[in-house]
Order: sequence, then structure tokens, then C-alpha cells
Amino acid sequence: MRTLLVINDSSPQGDHAAKFALIVAQALEANIIIANACKAIKNVQKDNVLVGGANDDSPEHCEAEITDNLVKVNSHHDGFKPEITEIDISAFNEVQLAEFSNKEQVWMIVKGMADHSPETLSKMHININTLLNKVRCPLLMVPLHWHLKQIERLVYIADLRYCRLQFVRFLAELAKPWNAIISIANLSAKGLPYMCEEYAATVFKDEIYCNVKYDQLLLNNIKERDLNKAVDVMINGMHNDVLVMVNHRFHFEEIVGTYITEELPAHITVPLLIFPY
Repeated sequence: MRTLLVINDSSPQGDHAAKFALIVAQALEANIIIANACKAIKNVQKDNVLVGGANDDSPEHCEAEITDNLVKVNSHHDGFKPEITEIDISAFNEVQLAEFSNKEQVWMIVKGMADHSPETLSKMHININTLLNKVRCPLLMVPLHWHLKQIERLVYIADLRYCRLQFVRFLAELAKPWNAIISIANLSAKGLPYMCEEYAATVFKDEIYCNVKYDQLLLNNIKERDLNKAVDVMINGMHNDVLVMVNHRFHFEEIVGTYITEELPAHITVPLLIFPY
């Protein structure tokens, strides 16, 4: 049984990402673990006033509403209903969270990403870059203002000569419930020559397609050397729902930057799936 680990940092983007995780879990028939990044306090009604515990505004406390909301939505779902559990990770560092994820064989970690407004500041103390260097599963980062929907198109940005077969197989598993289109965006790594159409098509067919056997797997051999323009076309021209890359591999730093912060770069307006290198 697959498991999705959803990071709850008591933020609007955390709630948004959890809702998308539920959509994915229902389609994949996976279970969900809500990882509360700060101590959870359930609000209670007292004398017609909604109150919580001591120091309600303290950053070390998160309201435990995400799980309740997901359980409620899940109860009205006609199909598979994921099991939804919680874990307190408020005292975890990156090593401990990675150890938990690896031990539980988490299939994917899901995290919400902020916009530029103060109210979306995260209370999470876990460094995403450090975590990505220690986990064995990919991290899905969901922008706050991305419209929740089923996945129809995914694009994996890679130099085809270094495309990871196991990552494409993972994407096929993710895409299968919706019969979503997966495209391999072949962008030559810096310093390497452009792959001509015939050569790229041969490598794709022999090394990738024949070993994945997913009908909706396509190749897009990209000549554009300006990565920002290429990404813009992938998101706004080709209407991909998920952008996929490998952590600290070819193109990553040019597109995302040296470090992942609490906000995705402005030109990335769709969920970003990062595989550990």
C-alpha cells in the first residue's frame, strides 16, 4: 500500500496541499499520514467563544484542522477512502523526518508552497533542501494558488542521456489513474550537444518507452536553450499540471535556484515534483 506524507505547517498552503494529496491518494488507493510540524491543538467551544490552548498564537502550536477536514471530505467520497493518520514531527529535525519517511517507505511527500503574502509564512522548522538530500522518495510542492484538479499532463525535464528509468516508472504509476500524458522534455545538459530528432527518438524508444510500457508516454525534444522560456511553454503553452525534475541535477539550479525556499520561483505556477538525486 502506498503512503503519502503530508506536511502540516499550519498555513493556508499546507491546507491546500493536503486537499490535493487527498485527491491523489483516492485515485492511487494510497493512505495518508499528516505530519504536524508544530504541536497540534484542537480548538474547543467554551462559553460561545472559540478558544484553544495556552499561547494559541505561538509558532510552536498548529491547529489540528487539516486531518478533521480531510476525514470529512473523505467520508463523502464514493470510491476508495484512504486511511488518514497523524504524527507529531514538531520535535523532529531533517534527519529524523527522513528516517521516519524511509522506515515507513513513504511513496511521496507533499508540501504546500507559499505566495509572497505575510499570512502564508510557514511555521515549519524543517529545511527542505536538507530533507531532500536524505529521503528516498520524491517531494511534491504545491503552490497555494494553483487550482486543484486531477492530473492530466506531467512533464519530466531531463537530458535524455541521463533520464532515470525508475523515475519514469514512478510517474507512470502516478499518471495511470487518470490516464495522464507524461512527456519527457529532452533538454541537453550544459556543455553537451543537442540531440537530433532521430537520435533522440531512438534513445527514447529503446531505453525508456520499451521499458516502461505506458501508452501515454511521449518525447518532446526541445531546441530552446533559454530554460525560462522552455518552462513557460511547458506550463502555459503545453498546459502541464506537474513539472518534474531531479534534485541538483541538470537544469535544476537554473530553473529552481540553488536552494528551495518556502516559495517557488514566480515562473513555476504548477506543482513541482522533485526526485532525490
